[in-house]
Amino acid sequence: MEVEPRRAGENDSGSGGAEITRLCRTLVPLAAAGKYAEAASTYRWVSRASSGDPLRYGDHALRLEFCALTGNEHTGLDLLSLLDGVGDHSDAVGRLEFFASAALLTRRLTETGYGEIPFVLNGPYDGVSLSRLHERMRAAAFVEAEELDGREHSGYFTGYAERKMAAKPVAEFVPLLPSALPRVPVLPPPGLSAEELVIRAEIHNHRCEPEEARACLDAIEGVPDEIAPRLSELRAIFFQGEDTEKRLRDAAAGFRRQGDEIRFLLNQCWLGLWLVFDDQAETGVALTTVAASRLRAGTDERAACWGEYWLAHVLSGQGRTSEAYEALRRGAERAGAVGDPLLLGTLLCLEASLRNGDGEDPVTTLELARSATDAFIVGNVGEKAVEAVEQVRIAYERTGSLDELDVFVEHMLATLPVGGPERLRGHLRHLRALSLIGTGRFAEAVDDAYASLGVSASQGKDTAEHWYVLVTALHGAGRYDEVLDVAPRAIALLAASPDWGHRCRWMYADSYRALGESSRAFNEYAVLAEILHDSGDTGHSYISVSMAAAEQLDLLGYGANAADFYARAADAALAIGGGYVAATCRNAATLSRLRSGDVDAALSALDAAETAVHAVETETVPAREHLVAQLDHVAAHVLSAAGRVREAARRALRAAETFHRIGEAESARDVDLLLEQILLGDQK
Repeated sequence: MEVEPRRAGENDSGSGGAEITRLCRTLVPLAAAGKYAEAASTYRWVSRASSGDPLRYGDHALRLEFCALTGNEHTGLDLLSLLDGVGDHSDAVGRLEFFASAALLTRRLTETGYGEIPFVLNGPYDGVSLSRLHERMRAAAFVEAEELDGREHSGYFTGYAERKMAAKPVAEFVPLLPSALPRVPVLPPPGLSAEELVIRAEIHNHRCEPEEARACLDAIEGVPDEIAPRLSELRAIFFQGEDTEKRLRDAAAGFRRQGDEIRFLLNQCWLGLWLVFDDQAETGVALTTVAASRLRAGTDERAACWGEYWLAHVLSGQGRTSEAYEALRRGAERAGAVGDPLLLGTLLCLEASLRNGDGEDPVTTLELARSATDAFIVGNVGEKAVEAVEQVRIAYERTGSLDELDVFVEHMLATLPVGGPERLRGHLRHLRALSLIGTGRFAEAVDDAYASLGVSASQGKDTAEHWYVLVTALHGAGRYDEVLDVAPRAIALLAASPDWGHRCRWMYADSYRALGESSRAFNEYAVLAEILHDSGDTGHSYISVSMAAAEQLDLLGYGANAADFYARAADAALAIGGGYVAATCRNAATLSRLRSGDVDAALSALDAAETAVHAVETETVPAREHLVAQLDHVAAHVLSAAGRVREAARRALRAAETFHRIGEAESARDVDLLLEQILLGDQK
């Protein structure tokens, strides 16, 4: 089966809804048959076609099922935002389908190590862990099934729900976007002992890999006494809450009982940091200072380095930066001596971060950050390498050396070893995409933007910026169909960043315009205009968006509505002193009124346009002449339609003369053609 991409909005009738449902039903079979490209294309289309329609729960359920069975569980999480309204949906079968698919998705997420992630939703399930949400969805599905079976006096629906919720994946991974990668597994290898899992969690902690650490902790069942303090400490760190201090103190007592002085002192360092940020600064600083001092005097070099690291955190938080730098210097010297690249990079990176934050010498900061990056590459520590490169970027930006930053990025990409941290490679490509976009090389930026998003998303590290950069690159490169696939996700993530969010909405609407989908383009322009208006932003952005909405309405044949949008834009322009733009909008509104067939309304609009144009005094002579000629051209159309042929001809002749004089030959030809039509009409 070949599935050709279709654009959303082509089918808004009942038959269009049936087509969406039919295609949704092909998703899992296509993947099961190995037709991954077709499955992905179909998924993108049905997602676009059904966006903004929360009542199609059966279709959404089929999309959830597809995500759950093709390695796209985390993509499916977005669809769970519809849970808040599904209980009120009138279709019992639709409710059953959605609850069962939600149970399937959350089961897969739990099986792959994400069960303890809290589900974020402004509704009754907000803050519930995914494993707990799975239990609730499973129970809800059975309630719906039993009710349906009661009506039918059969067990069909209960059996159907059970099979659906127990379904096995049909594909390891179906990439939904170019460069998409499967989610990096976080589960530890099977068969590890509790102590081995604790050791792995400690390593993940030092490498800044919290999800992997939590997965190790979740896998521990029995807790032998000898590792109980370490487990308590790790759970305090990774599951922070009201009992964090108690867990840390319990762990400290356990280390003391076991005679493990090193772990006790490291625990005190962390506890001190926790107390500082829990508004117990005096106690926290004293605790960490004493513990770090005792570690410094001991023989465990690595423990001493970590003590200096935590001490620097505590001191910097109190504004004692010079002492923090000294602690980090001591730690870095010892870490270098023992040859621990992870530890060395951690200390250097923290100092670079503090110096960037304090506005210290960017050259020194740059050296620290680059050395930290090198250390993390040696240690193959991707997440921390990204952090170090960010400090490099900040330092270069502080010196105004963006060209040098570009050289650094290119050098890193060229020299990063095969098998090196992919997370770092993805971030470097993200920085290169930003640079290419900044110089207008959008087409070149697309591959980097896709690749950086793919790597980041595979590790759950994709951000609003990744999606925004991709939308910007695609739009600038004229790849409008692809903009429609990714912009909705970017817009959702940019809710807290209105400037980027508005820009992204504009690119989304403009892509529909460029593809000739005027109805969808108008809808998106209108939504953005309303958002801007409600936020009090009725400046240049609001004006341009309102004009764009009006243009689409004109293309759709809704001249009167278009004129209203032009009039709003004119009022907004006049309010900020934009008389020229206001006059242009009044001219356009006059033509829109005429297109609607209401000649009297067009004549009234022409009066307003005359007033607006003649009020413009601040523009240069050629600009004012263009505006006046434009008005005469519009007036010729309206007066001709009103049967005032002589006046129409006079205005057309004057417009043509002006356009010829100021060198606008194409506009002059348009008016000459109009004048000919007016005169021929007069002769008849």
